[in-house]
Amino acid sequence: MASLDWARLRVLVVDDNAYFRKVVRTVLTAVGVTRVAEAADADEAMRLLRAGSRDLILVDYVMSPVDGLTFTRRVRDPATSPAPRVPIVLVSGHISPPEVQEALNVGVDAVVGKPISARVLLREIKRTLTDSGDPDGEGAGGGGS
Repeated sequence: MASLDWARLRVLVVDDNAYFRKVVRTVLTAVGVTRVAEAADADEAMRLLRAGSRDLILVDYVMSPVDGLTFTRRVRDPATSPAPRVPIVLVSGHISPPEVQEALNVGVDAVVGKPISARVLLREIKRTLTDSGDPDGEGAGGGGS
């Protein structure tokens, strides 16, 4: 598995729960991530994506008015999205195996359950970013030139 330079990552956390966004930010900063943007809903998240590139999106499944899967569909649409290939990790407290499969089919790269474990979240982020099809391991934070 390629190494991951956490300090280089630009992460967008999308969740309508401010406390959860704070928890995720705390986990990320503990490993050296300093560029974390937060959005309370899908529209705000799309504005932030248009304002600057991101290496990773962490998105909640259950949000209002637009849920995490609908948001993922928007991000994956190359006609309207500024970043249709950005890795996405879906976070959810209530997700069944069929829903996990649907999320993967929509374009989510990984699913992490709530309540989150810092260890599991960081492991899935690392797996997603280092195994995302970048043959040189030089994608997001991977140590390229």
